[in-house]
This record gives sequence, structure tokens and C-alpha cells, in this order.
Amino acid sequence: MVEEIVQKVKDAGVVGAGGAGFPTHVKIAAQVDTVIANGAECDPLLRCDQQLMANRAPEVIEGLRLVMQASGAERGVIALKREYTSAVAALQSNIQYPIPNTQRPPQSPQSWGEGGHVSLHLLESHYPAGDEFVLVYEVTGRLVPETGLPLHVGCIVQNVGTLFNIARAQRGIPVTHRLLTVTGAVHEPKTLNLPIGTSIGEAVAWAGGIKIPRWTTRTEEDYAVVVGGPMMGRLAQDLSDPITKTTTGLIVLPRDNVVVRYLGRPLGSWVKRGRSTCDQCRDCTDLCPRYLLGHDLEPHKVMRSINYGLTEPTAIMTAAVLCCECRLCEAYACPLELSPMAYYREIKRQLAAPPSSPPTLGGKEGGQWKNVVHKRSDLMPHAMREYRRVPMERLVARLGLSEYQECTCPLDEREYQPRRVTIPLKQHTGVPAQPVIKVGDRVQRGDLIAQIPEGKLGANVHASISGKVEAVTGEDVVIGT
Repeated sequence: MVEEIVQKVKDAGVVGAGGAGFPTHVKIAAQVDTVIANGAECDPLLRCDQQLMANRAPEVIEGLRLVMQASGAERGVIALKREYTSAVAALQSNIQYPIPNTQRPPQSPQSWGEGGHVSLHLLESHYPAGDEFVLVYEVTGRLVPETGLPLHVGCIVQNVGTLFNIARAQRGIPVTHRLLTVTGAVHEPKTLNLPIGTSIGEAVAWAGGIKIPRWTTRTEEDYAVVVGGPMMGRLAQDLSDPITKTTTGLIVLPRDNVVVRYLGRPLGSWVKRGRSTCDQCRDCTDLCPRYLLGHDLEPHKVMRSINYGLTEPTAIMTAAVLCCECRLCEAYACPLELSPMAYYREIKRQLAAPPSSPPTLGGKEGGQWKNVVHKRSDLMPHAMREYRRVPMERLVARLGLSEYQECTCPLDEREYQPRRVTIPLKQHTGVPAQPVIKVGDRVQRGDLIAQIPEGKLGANVHASISGKVEAVTGEDVVIGT
């Protein structure tokens, strides 16, 4: 039975829906004692996970129980914010034998609706509540080692959207659609369930299009689209780019909004600003969520080292591998609009680059570094951690997003059908899927169009609409109706 669960998940092409895209059939094959459903949805403005839990609670719970069965876990916990009242009520009513919320001992969850080893853990509204390391600690009291995985402390963490897809996979339904939030400066902010490969531009149009205030002289060119959340997302380079299995949201914002300015700032600009203005206040370190969990990550030190051309001790540089890229240092902590995360991201790129790649930020030469330093497991959370967590309300205000925060983005149940989809062959961690169709073939929604290469890490890809294959490249498959 366990092998059957894993195989069906593999066949269906399920990957982590929270954004990382790790192939789920590999993840759930591990043996653990606790499975945590990540429903924190910590990035501001996103609502798709909340809507999914509120409207599809039975399938989310079913997916959680399937992962528990596959991994041998005795305990399943759905972690979501207390303020998600509709989702909490829906989940509570679908868990057997509900009991009242009870106060637990320190480092154990407060559970509401416990039964069959499945419970809810209600989180307060802080950022980044959905980070796996933070979530594992909040739910279990366990600390994931540096550069480790929740697996190393007996846990699997799965996004609630992934669990929904796991439940559908057991009925032979592959991943062909993506639930995502379309919000910001649009006429009808909503949560849509769209075929994978739908263009960003079409998704924005189905949310009523860009909303331009009458009293401004702005045009549509004065707006940008953030793919994902305003903290962990990226700027869309082209509105014809496709929605993928990991697209959590589309947020339309004016180009002068601080989120757009930060996400669009090149590395050279960050470095120039850092060298001229960093005053070593250490706010970036004091608010870093990984530092507060006890990891040896101090962003203010990497700023000092690079700004002054220091190369020793090298552990300050290679500590970049501990950064989760939550963007809290640049978007909230720094009073001077600097970004240690930009430095860390570039150092990580250099550490993973081929040996011929020269370092540009004082790091080690590419391809020559092996991590033998950042593996500590003797961690102790910072004594001030509870007082340094960042309230979501303050973060939203700092990002200039308060006018969009109150929108609930209701789930739109309509079946949207684009005339053409461009389906990427790589929507996941690992190698691209290999096409099993050719130009001119007719496919039905749900048909396999690309499969995992033999012996490689990857995920299957399926047709999201019925139609004719118009193009097959090394990067994507185009299907038209």
C-alpha cells in the first residue's frame, strides 16, 4: 500500500506547491514520526492556501493522512494562522472526534480538533511563519541542524496544496492546474484555478485587468507583476511567461512601490549602496529568523567583510548557505535599504559555480568548496527570539501594501480555458522532464506529455488542456485548442 501511494504521487507529477517544487514522491518515501501540513502562507497578500483549506478541507486532510501512511508517521499536524478563521473552522469540522483547544506544555502544539493523530496548530501572524525550520520548531520544539532538513529531526513538511494534489493523485488525477492568488492593483482580486501553462497576462486579465486610479496619469506600463509573494517572489520579465506548478500568486503593483524597486535592483547597485552606507547597526542579524533559531548566521558580518575587502574568517562568507532568502534583512530590518541577502545569494551562486568561475564578492572560487563547517546541531534559540518576531501587519505597512491587505481574494470556481498553454518541462527541483509526444499529436487534459528521465530526480508533466501539440522544445511544450 505504501509503495502504491508513492507510485501514484510520482505518476501524477506532484511537486512541492509552496514554491520549492521538490518532487513529492521522493520526499514522502522517508520514514518519520511527524508530518506537518504547512498552511501558514506567510508571504503577504497571498490567499490561495487559505482558500484551499477553507473550501477543500477534506482533501487536504486526506492528503495528510496519506503522507502519514507512506512515511509511517504517527502524528499529523496542520499548522496555520489563528486568524484564518474560515480555514480553521473547515478543518476542525473535518477532523474526527473534535475536542476543545487545550493549553499544552512548552514546545508542544496547542491543538484544536484532535483525533486520529491529526491536529491543528494555530500560529500567530508573524513573518516568516512558513519557513520549514521555523515551522518545525513552532510545532514540535525541535531544531533542524544547519543546512539540514526537517527529515533530520523526524519530520516531513508539506504545503497544503501539495497534500491536496496527493489526495487527487490517489484517484488517478495528475497535476494539471494551479490554484493561485491574483491581487494588488487589479479590478477583481481573486483566487483562480488555472491550467498550468496559462500566461501571466491572461491570469491578470481574468482578475479584471490592471486597476489604474482615475486621478493619476499612470498607464499599464507603470505597473509590474510580482510572481509569488512580495517577499519571496520575483518580477515577471514577460507577461507571456507561463504559470507553473509552483506559482502561488500574481501581484500587480506600481513600479514605484518599494517591493518592485527592491526586486528589480541589480547586485551591483546593492553592493555600491552597502559599501557607502552600511553603519554596522546589526539590525539585519538581530531580526534574522535563522540566527534567532541558533544558526551561525550574522548578516551584518558579511556586509562588513565584503565592504572592507576582508576574506578571513571564510566561515563568514560561506555562512551564505544558511540563508533561507526570506528577504527580511533588506525589506524590513535595514534602516538604510541595504541587502545582506543579495550578497548571500551571489556567494551561494559562486560556491555552486564551475571551477573556472572567478569570485566577485570575495568568496571561494567556484566549484571548489565543500561544506564541512555549517552542520551544527547543538543549537539553542536566542533568548530574545519571542520578542523579535516580525508582526505581519508591520511588515505589510513597511512594504507599502496596506491598501491591498484587506482583500479576501475569494475562490472563483469557474473553469477558465486558455486557447493556448506553454508548459515548461522543468517546474521542479532536478532535471527537465523528457517529452513523450511530438508536434501534431492530439492530447487530452491529463495525458502524460513528458516523463522523468531514467534514474534522475524530476517530475512528470501532463497536458493541462485538450488540444493539438504545436511545439516541442528542450524547454517546453505548447498546446493549442
